[in-house]
Amino acid sequence: MYTSGKKLSLDFACHSLLIRLMFLIVSGGDAPDPVFLQARAEKARMIIAADRGAEYCLRAGVKPDVVVGDMDSISSAARREAEESGIPLVRHSTEKDQTDTQLALDIALARGAGSIEMIACTGDRFDHSLANVHLLYAALRAGVDAAILAPSHRIFLVDSEAGIEGMNGAVLSLLPLSLEVRGVSLSGFQWPLTDAVMEVGNPYGISNRIVSEQARIRVREGVLVAVLFFPESSGGNGP
Repeated sequence: MYTSGKKLSLDFACHSLLIRLMFLIVSGGDAPDPVFLQARAEKARMIIAADRGAEYCLRAGVKPDVVVGDMDSISSAARREAEESGIPLVRHSTEKDQTDTQLALDIALARGAGSIEMIACTGDRFDHSLANVHLLYAALRAGVDAAILAPSHRIFLVDSEAGIEGMNGAVLSLLPLSLEVRGVSLSGFQWPLTDAVMEVGNPYGISNRIVSEQARIRVREGVLVAVLFFPESSGGNGP
């Protein structure tokens, strides 16, 4: 379980109002596991597919509520299936300024999402992966809890306080999103911190490990990117 200082975040076991208002964005990065996609879709109030994300949904037997993007990466067969199924397609120019996932996020925020899960948001296009982390900040500014989620890990932002429960043994990496993050305190970790500073260019927050049933991250100023690797996926130390 992960909890934020502002609101309850996306907890797999929780059935709170926020979870019922969870909006799911399926992007066009690496194809998600169909079973994982189905499981997250079952918890979503609305499913928004960004371009090729519609193809991932249809393969998994998931019907998105809307498909948005410039439609340059969805196959013609998947687009035709979506149209025949009555799924609204919101087409944009290929010369647009926004990414397809950003357009999907705009819809989620406009429709009143209580929280947002984003899947298929990472892959071999590192620029898009990084852009999607920046979209978490756009959601944060809008006051909406958002995370990039995969079967092995979860990416979220911390700008005040976050609690993690029941993740003993999990690996957590912290990196500054803002140029400097001050007042970083960690409890329940193998390497705790008290009122520390994290700066861009000094990534010492990589591969910490949770050693308690309750861990906590506190930030006084700035924004951290947190990458939580679930315990069953925490065996490696990364490159």
